[in-house]
Parts: sequence; C-alpha cells; structure tokens
Amino acid sequence: VLWSYRTTPHSTTGETPFRLMYGTEAVIPVETGASSFRTEIPVEGELNNKMLREELDLLEELRDGAALRE
Repeated sequence: VLWSYRTTPHSTTGETPFRLMYGTEAVIPVETGASSFRTEIPVEGELNNKMLREELDLLEELRDGAALRE
C-alpha cells in the first residue's frame, strides 16, 4: 500500500512523493533485473557530477512548482 501511495502522482503537486523526496522516479525491481535506460547508463567522474547537479536543479524547480500550487 505504501509503495502505491509513494509512487502515484498526487493531484495537489502533480508529482509522486517519491520523486519529490529523491529527485527521480522509483525503479521497480523488475527494471533492475531487465535492461533499462535508467539502470544501464555507465556514468563516471565529472559527467556524473554534472548530471547530479542538473537533477538537483530540476528537483528544486519541481518543489518550487509544487509549493506554488498549494
């Protein structure tokens, strides 16, 4: 039940609680066993840091947007 609640978009924010908390959508166990774009990309060093910074910026924007909707 909790998984469903945390991975379902809410009408007030338009986002899932999981995405707002962690900055990415949840990866279900089936995706980790099978090939998936999100789990198969090898990222190293500075590129990884750049991608993380971009994700953090996006997360901040999503949270700000959710706060404005309230």
